[in-house]
Amino acid sequence: MFALRKILAVTFLATVSFGWPAMATGAPKLSPLKFSKECSDYNGETPSFCTITESSLKEIPAGTKVLYYGPVLSSPLFTSSSVVLAVGPGDSAIGYCIVYDVAKPPTGHCAFSAGSGTLAGFQAILNVTVDDKQIWHWEGGYLLAAAK
Repeated sequence: MFALRKILAVTFLATVSFGWPAMATGAPKLSPLKFSKECSDYNGETPSFCTITESSLKEIPAGTKVLYYGPVLSSPLFTSSSVVLAVGPGDSAIGYCIVYDVAKPPTGHCAFSAGSGTLAGFQAILNVTVDDKQIWHWEGGYLLAAAK
């Protein structure tokens, strides 16, 4: 029993000594992000694309193409795809989306991990929904690194 207490005490002290400064700074705060997109040009080929019709982020304006390179995994339950937000020459972001096709209505998630140009340092995590007019909505949070 004494050995267990000693291990717990050492673990606690190590956590406080080494982990406390990291916990004090905390994780970066995500800014809110919303997109709407229509997919009348999406045909399932690689790449296929949808077009952003509304955006809360000026760096990703309406008209931005969402290029899909997938499916990554083959499943009757969901669609998965690598994704590129193609704003313009040199301005893009890469990510991955998964949509649960059997849900009524379909729902899913997209995560973006990198970007270039005006989207350098772009990271986002977004919930995916579709409305009855077949307009897809992405809503969540993002980080955008300051230009260096």
